[in-house]
Amino acid sequence: MPTPSFRLEADWNPEIATPGQLTITLVNTGDHPVQDFALGVTSLFRIKPDSTIEGARLLEQLSNYHLLAPEEGFILEPGGRWEIVAKQISHTLRHYTYGPKSAVVTLADGTMVLPEIAPMTLKGEAGAPTIVHPARRPLPEGETTIGVIPFPAAVEVTGNSVPAMIGFGEGPEIAYDAYETTADLARRLFRGETLFGDGLPVQCVTEARLGEGAYEIVFGEAVTLRAGDADGFQHGFITLGQMLRGAQKHPEDFIFPTSGTISDAPRFGWRGSHLDVARQVYTTDEIIAFLDTMAWNKLNRFHIHLNDDEGWRLDVPGYPELAEKAAWRGPGEILPPLLGSPFEKHGLVYRAADVTAMVEHGLSLGIQTIPEIDIPGHCYCVLKALPQLADPDETGIYRSVQYFPNNALNPALDETYKFLEAVIKTLVDLFPAKWIHIGGDEVADEAWAGSPQAKSLQGPNGWQGTFELQSHFLKQIQSLLKKYGKDTGAWEEAALGGGVDQDRSYLVAWKKSESGRDLAIAGYDVVLAPAEHAYFDMAQSTEWWEPGASWAGTVSVETCYAFDPAHDWPAEVQDKLVGVQSCLWSENLANRALFDHLTYPRLSAIAETAWSPREAKDFARFMAIQTLMPKANLG
Repeated sequence: MPTPSFRLEADWNPEIATPGQLTITLVNTGDHPVQDFALGVTSLFRIKPDSTIEGARLLEQLSNYHLLAPEEGFILEPGGRWEIVAKQISHTLRHYTYGPKSAVVTLADGTMVLPEIAPMTLKGEAGAPTIVHPARRPLPEGETTIGVIPFPAAVEVTGNSVPAMIGFGEGPEIAYDAYETTADLARRLFRGETLFGDGLPVQCVTEARLGEGAYEIVFGEAVTLRAGDADGFQHGFITLGQMLRGAQKHPEDFIFPTSGTISDAPRFGWRGSHLDVARQVYTTDEIIAFLDTMAWNKLNRFHIHLNDDEGWRLDVPGYPELAEKAAWRGPGEILPPLLGSPFEKHGLVYRAADVTAMVEHGLSLGIQTIPEIDIPGHCYCVLKALPQLADPDETGIYRSVQYFPNNALNPALDETYKFLEAVIKTLVDLFPAKWIHIGGDEVADEAWAGSPQAKSLQGPNGWQGTFELQSHFLKQIQSLLKKYGKDTGAWEEAALGGGVDQDRSYLVAWKKSESGRDLAIAGYDVVLAPAEHAYFDMAQSTEWWEPGASWAGTVSVETCYAFDPAHDWPAEVQDKLVGVQSCLWSENLANRALFDHLTYPRLSAIAETAWSPREAKDFARFMAIQTLMPKANLG
């Protein structure tokens, strides 16, 4: 008998029910009827547990994974349609990317058939996904400038003479090394182009008065680059390379000066980008490609999110279950397929050599890699792989905002701290940066309420509720980090319930820009990454066919660029702002073709906010330059 075939369709109608009606339809496109089958589907929607579903039985659910079956005796004839209707959905669906991402039909004999998946429609209206890079907007007629992102702090230049290449004249060894590093970077980013080589000789001078990462370029009879450190020389050469490329590609708008001075220094010491490598799989080569684009944007902090409910990515000696179980999803694994992962064993573990490769590559470009292990919440896969980390007498079910049940490490168990010390030792060995980020976000309000051991810890100390217990837990981990010479990073919720100590810590404010102000007033060093400006998983328009999520609204390139850090902070806490970073969460990135669309040019918009003074920013100029910036080309 020929293998059956199917097509999976979905439609969202917000005009029926609240927040709307989801209709999932399986079409039998084969020649034979089928019965006694089940449909497994991953998505970004969640049907509420125990809710009524028309036309189907919910056999199994974990977060965004659903296993559905028709009513007993149902036969799906050739050309027939099995329709499933759900009206109790976790949230409003605003883009097609909330729909089915991967699926399988399991037949009565166990055969697994992958259906064709059509993008989810809105109210039955046909359409197609929109994946279009923002167009270049030429400068206003008569204007010229240099094609540099992030734009320098001070530019006073005239004239125009475009060299064939940027060469190295004379200078100290750190300047030559920076030249070679930048030339290699440009070759990787712009294959087939030669920006650096036997060309205009740049004279390099060490200038102690210039601060960290700062540089000065003087144009005259010769071009002289001054800097006080290796990062400054690299930044200067990147600026020269960008100017050359802009003048070559768009001579009507961009110049390569013959006289004058560029004086430049970063606004913030922390200019970062976060990447979630837990929810999807990223190879070491993909991360290295992303780091290259960060460097060309003069970003210097890479925040790598190594675990979440959906996966654990780091090999930890003494806990082989993490690499053998928690890193994998698929049929028969401890986690089912999730968020578009295939219906087969799927995952990845970073071994020590992998981590060293990405860390050293970043350091060669002036980028420090900050590892994050997200605790105590977001640990569903860890608890499934290491059941000894759960209180055996815990009763009841609490769910995280992503609908994972009982997903927080227990602060009352000695085994929890034994495990985390092994993790921290591994991080200390592999990541030389002074910070380790410990998460602390999105712990469910009811976490540990059914744990007798947690209650026994709370009672004598007078701690009330989840977050005072979380504060105790995070302070214990903070002390452990100090023991190993590391400072603590965490998300803004780590200030709840008494919080982590302000000493030797920073918090990432992500919910709103105002969150950072409140944290600063409370005495914390702050990195700003407000979702309404800096979360690249957010869609760039309200259109249904624009990919991305929407829980923080729409983050267009202009909205991203308009981010004005700490503009409303009191003067007395301005020094608590360490810097800014973007965040890219990977729920929608099983389709890797979306990576570049979601990331660029918003990465450059954040980079300019992190580097350039407020008064140096200009969105019209940015839009004229942004198409010259590189992409990781992961899709």
